[in-house]
Amino acid sequence: MRADRATGLDAVDHRLRDLPASVRELSGDVTAFDARRAVAETRERQDPIYWVDLEVAADWFLIGDNGQGDEWWLGPRGDVWFLDHTEGERSVSRLQAMHLSVTEWIMTGHLLGAFEQIDEPTDLDVARLRAGMEAISPELTARWPYAPV
Repeated sequence: MRADRATGLDAVDHRLRDLPASVRELSGDVTAFDARRAVAETRERQDPIYWVDLEVAADWFLIGDNGQGDEWWLGPRGDVWFLDHTEGERSVSRLQAMHLSVTEWIMTGHLLGAFEQIDEPTDLDVARLRAGMEAISPELTARWPYAPV
């Protein structure tokens, strides 16, 4: 087993290396966990009581949340997924592929955070947000689970 020097965790999955060094609220909808918290939160979620007809495979990691029950997961191929917790239910049917890498997800969180700082966004501000999201990943505004504007 190797030790990850940045987190001090043994055998930390290499896919977690792009997470921030500490937990960061990037926007109202994106809080990104550090590797240590991602591992701890994932271990908690591996208890079948959290899920409806689903066990969390060891190659999935909970990498963030929105502070209100929705969660951001890292899939086995390094892609970010969104879990909508509607009515507290956690099931595979509530997972949505975002088609983003961790880095792209973090960039999106920062972009949304900057937009949220604008007191009264103009149409130009909204257009810039949408263009920024599309630059990160084509059709991201259509896939994003929350209305960005």
